Order: sequence, then C-alpha cells, then structure tokens
Amino acid sequence: MSTKKINLSKIGIGGGAFSGFYDKAEGDIPANTIKAAFDNGINWIDTSPYYGNSESIIGDALRKLNYDRSKYYVMTKFGRYGYHKAEFNYSKQNVKKSVLSSIQKLGCGYLDFILCHDVEFVSIEQVVDEALPELFELKKSGAVKNVGVSGYPLDSLLKIAEIMNERGTPLDVVLSYSHVNIHNKHGAEIVPTLRTLNIKYAFAASPLSMGLLRQEPSPDWHPASDDLKHAVEKCKEIAKKYQFKLQEIASPAAFFIAYPYSIKNSNSNASHDSTSESRPKKQDSTGLICFDTEDENEIDGFLFGMLGESQVFEAIESFNFAKCVYGVPSGNAVDSDKIDRFKKALGEISIVLEPFKDYSWPSPPADA
Repeated sequence: MSTKKINLSKIGIGGGAFSGFYDKAEGDIPANTIKAAFDNGINWIDTSPYYGNSESIIGDALRKLNYDRSKYYVMTKFGRYGYHKAEFNYSKQNVKKSVLSSIQKLGCGYLDFILCHDVEFVSIEQVVDEALPELFELKKSGAVKNVGVSGYPLDSLLKIAEIMNERGTPLDVVLSYSHVNIHNKHGAEIVPTLRTLNIKYAFAASPLSMGLLRQEPSPDWHPASDDLKHAVEKCKEIAKKYQFKLQEIASPAAFFIAYPYSIKNSNSNASHDSTSESRPKKQDSTGLICFDTEDENEIDGFLFGMLGESQVFEAIESFNFAKCVYGVPSGNAVDSDKIDRFKKALGEISIVLEPFKDYSWPSPPADA
C-alpha cells in the first residue's frame, strides 16, 4: 500500500443532506453551505446517485463557486439508485455509465473517490467479480483516483476488503456509517484491521446516527429500534437539563471516539466561544481542519451532514470543542463551566445508552 495520501480535512461534507431526505435544499443554500465549508478548512464532499438530486445540486454549486479543482476532493458512489434491492445495479455494463454520469452531473472532471454503495444489498460476487474490477480499470484511465466500498454492516465491508487484498488489488477506501457515535464505537475499532488489509482511507459517516442523536425529532424512516429511540428521548432531556442540544453532546463525543490519540496530543489552538457570533478559526498552516499529530490507527475523515452555513459552523465548533475538552491545554480562553456541564451530561447519557452499546440495526431491512 502506498503511504502517500491526499491531505484531507478531518471533517467532510456529507452530501446526503442535499437529498431532501432530512431538510429541503433550495435556492442558494447548497452553494452557501459548500462555500462556508471550503472557506473554513473543509476540503472534501461526499454524495451518491441514490441521494435524490444531490449530485446535480452539488455540481451546480461547484460551478457557481468556481473553486480551483485541485483544492477540493469529491467522493460519490455507484450501484444504488433506490430503496429496494431491485433498484441496485452492480453489473459490469453499468459501471462506466454510472461513473461518467456522476462526473457529468458534478462537473468535476474526475472523481477522487468512487465507492460501491451499500454492498450488503447485493451478493459479494457481484461486488468483487463485477463492479470492483471495472472500477479499478477506470482508476487506470484516470477517471477515478481511489476505489472502495461503503455500507452499514462492518462484517460485509471487512469480508470484501479481505478478498480484494488476497487478490492483490486492495481497496483504497472503506466507508462505514452510524458506527462511530455515542452508542456504537465499532467503526473506529476496526481501523487497525483495515490497515492490515492495506486500506489507505478509513472513513466514517453520520456521528448523529442519521439524525437519531439530535434534539429535533428523528426521521420517521429511521431504522433504530423503538427501545433505542425511547432511550434517546431520555438523552434529549438530560442534554436539555445541562443547557445543551443532544447533538452538542453527541458530535464532540463522536470526534473523541474517532480521534482519541490525535485529540489528546493536539493543542487546543482555537478558543472555544459559545456565542452565535463566533466563527471557527483555521486549524494549521494549510488552513485545514486537522490535528498537530495523528495516529494511523484512527479514521482518516468523518462525514457530517451539513445543510446551511450554521450547520457547517456547528460541525467545526464541535471539532474545536472536542479539542478543548479532551486535548492539550493551550492557554486559550475556554468556558470551564460549559466543559463541566458537557462531561456531566455525557456521563448521564452514557448510562442511559449502556444497554444499547454497539447496537446495530439490520441491513438490508426486511422490506428492501
């Protein structure tokens, strides 16, 4: 495995937020979201043909903003085009067609990352014998730079990574979602295993577990059990008691689960100011949201769903706050009372969620 990596920010834009599955992505909101992210140290964005018009919306925004293409990175997916298994197409014939369609919609010229989407919905043979070989051919042509897989069950991702490594064509990327959060840490724990399989990029997505771990109501379609949803309602009350929204607890905690070594050994070089007027400061000489020091056994990037400038700033503020709570003191002004309230709230929330430690829901769902 080549050790040379793209210099990615530790936070990426989760383009599922542009799908309309959660909130409406209208008017200038998508372009303003991307601009706020790119101007404040975030340099990559993820999407998929499955996410409604997300690819086209992102492409229109990127054309409007006209950033230097070499300064940002684009990841999309292949193979999933609807909710049901019948709406998947992993055939060899579809690979090039789908990838070129994504490039055209995104207007990005090439893809920095292309992933087989939700691999657990199809047979392993379709992934390793049909789709991935064709994607690696596109990598040779330069149309894509890195090839990988995404999905929910970690066992499925690991099995495919093992097969491809044994064949001498290791995956470049593995992306899991809803497995690095305050009720499930497995996505962070498997990174050392992924490195032994020559995985260059280990990504995680959805620190709020697809909207479950936020103060607002979770989406009606959310697949978590009723028992977990009921426990989360109790967590919301705890967060409120300590003057937080649940996401203001869950996001910084997820960062620490994802990056424990890096946070503990990085200076808290951005003062924490909880006022709405505060704006994140660039994190190092490159201007990226990153760490002073890193551990190869931690994930390489965390995708946050963002729609609107406020959600961009909330994600970056959570990153900065995690460094203030858990990192090396830097002498910056930090709200010690807020940190104390955060720790108390997280402690009580952890007790409520203990029965659901490392809980996963079934995927694919029975109705797929």
